[in-house]
Amino acid sequence: MLFAHPGRLSYALRAAVVLFALWLVLDGTDNLAVGGLAALLAGALAAAFPPVQGFTVRLLALPGFAAFFTRESLRGAADVAWRALHPRLPIEPHLLHHAITLPAGPPRTLLVSTVSLLPGTLSARLLAEENVLLVHAIAPHPEEGLDRLEAQIARLFGLPESRGGATAVKR
Repeated sequence: MLFAHPGRLSYALRAAVVLFALWLVLDGTDNLAVGGLAALLAGALAAAFPPVQGFTVRLLALPGFAAFFTRESLRGAADVAWRALHPRLPIEPHLLHHAITLPAGPPRTLLVSTVSLLPGTLSARLLAEENVLLVHAIAPHPEEGLDRLEAQIARLFGLPESRGGATAVKR
């Protein structure tokens, strides 16, 4: 049975309350019955797929990560714009292997997702069995930025920081 596992009913109710609150913020009070039903169904679905345990985001580290992400996004966007608008088009597309030191689960998922959101880099492939992320970049040396990103994510989850590493992929 879905709610036989301890804590799943509580988790489903908390998810339903959060989703219903989000519904109210986005849609107002016009369709309360629809919003309530949708929140209850989504809460039950959330209980069927309980969250991954073992990793907790440190709330005090969240502003630092947000500031880092915003700063790097703006810096990267300016760099990409400069490269795209420059008469000589100084773009050096290449692939590199980045050795991941973060554990599997939410920390690694955040790394892979964030690399793709930062301008100038793209997560091309996760080689999970090798703990390696294949990254496509347009700037010559993104390794330092990838290491800083991984260190920020480690701080966010309260994990020990260790330096990853990257090597260029020969074409």
